[in-house]
Amino acid sequence: MGCTSVQKNIIIHIKAVSKPKFIIFKECFTIMQAKKELFDNYNDQDIQKFTLTNDNGVSISVITLGATWQAFDFPDKNGHSANVLLSQATSKQIMANQYFCQAIGRTAGRITNGTFSINGKEYHVDQNEGTTTLHGGPHGFNTQIWNGSIDDNQIVMEKHIASADDSFPGNLDVKITWTLNDDNTATVTYTAKSDADTLFNPTQHAYFNLGDTDNVYDQSLTIDADKYLELNSDKTPSGKMVNVAGSAYDFRNGQNIKSGIDDMKASVGHTYDEVYVINDHPADQPIATLADPTSGRKVHIFSNRNALVVFTPDDLNGVTFERGAGVPHMGIALEAQNLPDTPNHEGFGSVLLPAGEEKRYSISYQAEF
Repeated sequence: MGCTSVQKNIIIHIKAVSKPKFIIFKECFTIMQAKKELFDNYNDQDIQKFTLTNDNGVSISVITLGATWQAFDFPDKNGHSANVLLSQATSKQIMANQYFCQAIGRTAGRITNGTFSINGKEYHVDQNEGTTTLHGGPHGFNTQIWNGSIDDNQIVMEKHIASADDSFPGNLDVKITWTLNDDNTATVTYTAKSDADTLFNPTQHAYFNLGDTDNVYDQSLTIDADKYLELNSDKTPSGKMVNVAGSAYDFRNGQNIKSGIDDMKASVGHTYDEVYVINDHPADQPIATLADPTSGRKVHIFSNRNALVVFTPDDLNGVTFERGAGVPHMGIALEAQNLPDTPNHEGFGSVLLPAGEEKRYSISYQAEF
């Protein structure tokens, strides 16, 4: 079987009565550097930062506050390395401007009226955006300080979240692991187990800018989706799926982001904050690709789930990122998940986590340069 990472030949000299013999063994291994350091202090608690770096100089960093993906560094076509995420420099900034690159759960997206049913029983969870429950509510994954560690070249974040902490049914044990391989693929895996039937639809609210400018206008996006969700005025799904063909929503063959934003403003009066319904696809086929022709950087996103949220924020005033003061369309959020508000819509699938069962979801981001 071939090696997928770094390959090393080991030569062993075996003495014999006749001729000396040399036997070559092939050993496969990954050269990975792992580092733990103090990020800062928040509410009298130390926030730790964990970094993995592969043999190609690609690195990822995750901090314990909100299990936030703090950095995804990789080179451009000229070898200049940069962080392609919209990262904030301090915990205080992160919590003042939530969701940027943070872990999202128990449920990504909006739940209509904070209400859903499981097996005929109705539940009401805390609302934090008007009448809706957004991204797990006011005490979601992004607000938690996680227990972090490095284990076997993985960044591991763990947390026990009691039902009383976030108002969802079931006491939840969650593990989020990050890996990085020498194919330059970062993979985040969310694993959870509950003592009561509950919902589990996590994601990473990752904002990307692959270039060295303060906007993503010259970058292009491809999405494997023939349909998107129609949304109500409160951004909850109406339940209707709409064909993208012939509209500003169509990214199937790749589209320049600035052209798309201009078309959206002209046709519907706003920029992208949309839920795409991902087509059935092979596991080795990306659901989306973001590309920057100037830098030569690309990110391919892999997921076996049925949705991708695309968000191009046009109001980032007052938000300061590591790359500078926030401006319209400084980054684009790409969030792989299951369709939101799933329990309230036929045909959206299921995000049920039955009591005592373990559920696992993964998202992979492959860097190309």
